[in-house]
Amino acid sequence: MSARPAPFKVHVADQVLAVLAEADPMPLSTPQVQDRTGYGVRYGQLVYQVLTRLAADGQVERSAAPGVKPVYWRRLAPVICLPPLTVCTDRDRRRKS
Repeated sequence: MSARPAPFKVHVADQVLAVLAEADPMPLSTPQVQDRTGYGVRYGQLVYQVLTRLAADGQVERSAAPGVKPVYWRRLAPVICLPPLTVCTDRDRRRKS
């Protein structure tokens, strides 16, 4: 069981997801995400932790060659379950136009 993230980390995650959504479909490197969120190098470790947690949750995708920096990230499209389509074949039940 994982612990609930701190409110500040939730805030950072929202900002990171917003930055990645703006850049969609192009991936952003970790330094680009840091710059666009305004956290920069000082909070770089926090941004990276948030990105890896989002990747574990399946909200973002990490792409990098082994041993190569920087790592690139992109937001995955949310899966939306739509209700099944129903078709009315009874002519008496159709709307009158």
